[in-house]
Amino acid sequence: MTKKIFGLSLVAILAGILIVNIVQDAREKKSNTVEQETYYIDSSDEDGNASVFNNEGVTEGDIPPDFELMTLAGDKIRLSDFNGKKVILNFWATWCPPCRAEMPHMENFYKKNAEKLNVEIIAVNLTAAERGGNGPEKVKKFIEEYGLTFHVPLDETGEVGDKYRIIPIPTSFLIDTNGIIKQKILGPMDEEMMEKLVKDLK
Repeated sequence: MTKKIFGLSLVAILAGILIVNIVQDAREKKSNTVEQETYYIDSSDEDGNASVFNNEGVTEGDIPPDFELMTLAGDKIRLSDFNGKKVILNFWATWCPPCRAEMPHMENFYKKNAEKLNVEIIAVNLTAAERGGNGPEKVKKFIEEYGLTFHVPLDETGEVGDKYRIIPIPTSFLIDTNGIIKQKILGPMDEEMMEKLVKDLK
């Protein structure tokens, strides 16, 4: 009788562990799904009508349009100045949850690999698409909160975002040392993914 009770108790415990694991896996998948959601910048015109875009925009095999933007520190960032280096060109906004999830991965990747892999990160803040005004102040707080050390130029007029036809964010372009776009990534990347993609660049 005691052995039977013990056996039933053991089965109940194992079943309980299994249920807990299933619930945890479900929660984790849900969390990952939230982080992978695509967020869109407001693409309506002055009258509130939705603008029509060519969704493809700049893509693999293209030479990325050059631009010149300023950082909060007053540094001038020109994309063509980074020819000869591998570049992750990222477009983001402070209100975008997947962008926020991606940034710690990007910073960790940059600190570990900038010199080793000859790579630079240019994370263009879509300042014109920041919500509630005072975009530069929001970016300043964000940089401080996340301890970002790579280049964060501000697209205050929206001209660069329009040039690249950025709609979902984050959007990233992997540019090789010859200045050619090799990959276009829609949605957030993690550190491991960045490392693999950059290592594959020439």
